[in-house]
Amino acid sequence: MRLLLFCAALSVAHCSTAQVPSGLPGSFPLGEGVNLVDDNDPFTPNRFIGSFRMETRIYRGTEEQRTSPTTLRYWSSADQVLTEAVAAGNPAMRSLVDLKGRWQYMLMPEGQGARMAMKMRKKKVVMADPGRTEQPRVEVTSETRDIAGHRCVKVIARGADGVWTGWVAHDLPSPFADLQRVVGAGDPELTRRMADVQGFPLEFEWVDANGTDRMVCTLHDVVIGTVDAGVFSLDGYQVMELPGLGR
Repeated sequence: MRLLLFCAALSVAHCSTAQVPSGLPGSFPLGEGVNLVDDNDPFTPNRFIGSFRMETRIYRGTEEQRTSPTTLRYWSSADQVLTEAVAAGNPAMRSLVDLKGRWQYMLMPEGQGARMAMKMRKKKVVMADPGRTEQPRVEVTSETRDIAGHRCVKVIARGADGVWTGWVAHDLPSPFADLQRVVGAGDPELTRRMADVQGFPLEFEWVDANGTDRMVCTLHDVVIGTVDAGVFSLDGYQVMELPGLGR
C-alpha cells in the first residue's frame, strides 16, 4: 500500500520538478509497475486558495536528522501553486506549477547574474495496479483540540507502512487533493477516503510501521483568500525550456 498521506504530499511538493530527469520522452519507468508520464488530465481548479508555512522535523529513533527541520512555504491560486522549501544549511528551493497550462518551473537559487527558471511539461506518476495492496484505514475520532483559534478533531490513518495522526480544522479547506495534483502522484483509494475528512490538518505526525522513523509537522500563518498574482509572476526571469520535455 502506497500511503501518500497529507504529510508526504507536502514534503515532496517543493521538489517535484527537480525529480524529473532531463531529456525525458513521453514516458519514463521509475520502477516495476510505476511510470512517469505527461500529465494530460483535465484541469481541476485548486480548492485551497491562500498560503501557509509548514515546519517539518524528521527523526530516526530519538535523533533528529541532519537536514531537519525543513520549512515549506506554499501559495495557491485556482490554477497555480508556488512552493519554497528550505532545509537546514541549504539554499531555498522554489517550484512553480501551472496546472491549467500543464507546465512546471524550477526557479534557480538567486545569486549574481540573471534569474533563471527551468521550464518543463508537467509530469505525473502512473501505477500499473494501484489497487493490489492493502488500503489505508481512516478513523475520525471524537477527540478535539484548539490550535491557533481553530477547533481541530483528531484523525488517524493506518496502513501497512505506518500510522498518520493529524489534528484537522474543519473550518479550513484542505489542500490534500490539490497537492496530489501538484506533485502528480497519489493513491486514488486514499484520495477517496480522505475526501470524507473535511478540513485542514494543522498538526500531524507520521510514524513508520517499525516505529523508528518519525515525521512531525506543524502549520503556521495559514491565510485563506486570494493570493497576489505577482507571487506567481515570472517577470524578470530568463526561462529555459528543457530539451525533450516540451510540446
